[in-house]
Amino acid sequence: MVEKKDVNSARDSKEDLNLEMETLRRLKKKPKVVAERKEKKISGYMEVSNNMFYKYAESLSKKDMFSTLSRDLLKANMQIIPKTYISMILFTTFLSIIAAILIFLFFMFFNFGAKLPIITMVKGNFGMRFIKVFWILIVIPVATFFVMYIYPSLEKKNTETKINQELPFATIHMASISGSMIDPSKIFSIIVSTREYPYVGKEFVKLMNEINVLGHDLITALRRSAFNSPSDKLAELFNGLATTITSGGDLPMFFDKRAQSLLFEYRIEKEKYTKTAETFMDIYISIVIAAPMILMLLLMMMKISGFGISIGTSTITFLMVTGVAVVNLVFLAFLQLKQT
Repeated sequence: MVEKKDVNSARDSKEDLNLEMETLRRLKKKPKVVAERKEKKISGYMEVSNNMFYKYAESLSKKDMFSTLSRDLLKANMQIIPKTYISMILFTTFLSIIAAILIFLFFMFFNFGAKLPIITMVKGNFGMRFIKVFWILIVIPVATFFVMYIYPSLEKKNTETKINQELPFATIHMASISGSMIDPSKIFSIIVSTREYPYVGKEFVKLMNEINVLGHDLITALRRSAFNSPSDKLAELFNGLATTITSGGDLPMFFDKRAQSLLFEYRIEKEKYTKTAETFMDIYISIVIAAPMILMLLLMMMKISGFGISIGTSTITFLMVTGVAVVNLVFLAFLQLKQT
């Protein structure tokens, strides 16, 4: 009996050894995952803009008019150097001039109307027609240049709003991490690794690059990140954290107090948005639902009574539908801007 037990145990141990060897062999066969570094290539539009206007953009970038553009591009995380963006502004304006000329020539010889045929030939004095449509040659290029010029500041404002929405919850997360007495510089890498705060995470990545790539200490990196941050609240957090570390303060308490204040401000902003949405809902019901019905009824009554209205029924319907569509678009754009 003893010999049988020894034989069975030896057999089991041999089988276990073979199983372990097979497992190791399978693990070795697994392909290794190699992280590839991806380089962001310049777009074709940027390349054409640089080829045409880079030298002129280089001289314009030194003027006071474009002094704030570089900071707006940096704070908006657009990853475009100022000279390239100025080249894009000039190239886009150049294309808008061509488009303005084509539109001007079209309206010189054709008219748009509400009745069929919609497009008709222009009849009358072309000199007066030129005066009426000449503004197209000026308004379209100027408007294009203005929109391209202020776009980085609008993008910076949008980024600031997104950061302010994520910051209270990211600060709560940072408060819980700091309670473990971890190195303060590691807190930001942990927040980035969670990928729960994409906009705040970008600012933390810039902060870690200040430390790991540029070689600055944590205090200097916090000060520089606060200066380049698109959000004033995040800048205050960075400056307050730098002061707390320098003075040897309690980091968990700092994050906890700052999280409470940021969360309180976040709730106030949400309440303001809710009240604004309720107000505009009442305005929307009055303008989009009640007003068109009343106006169409009045126009129909005036047409039937022959009160001097020569507009057809189809034209009235077309105007009402177009007006309602435009008002809807305006309200949707407003709500989207308020939400973001």
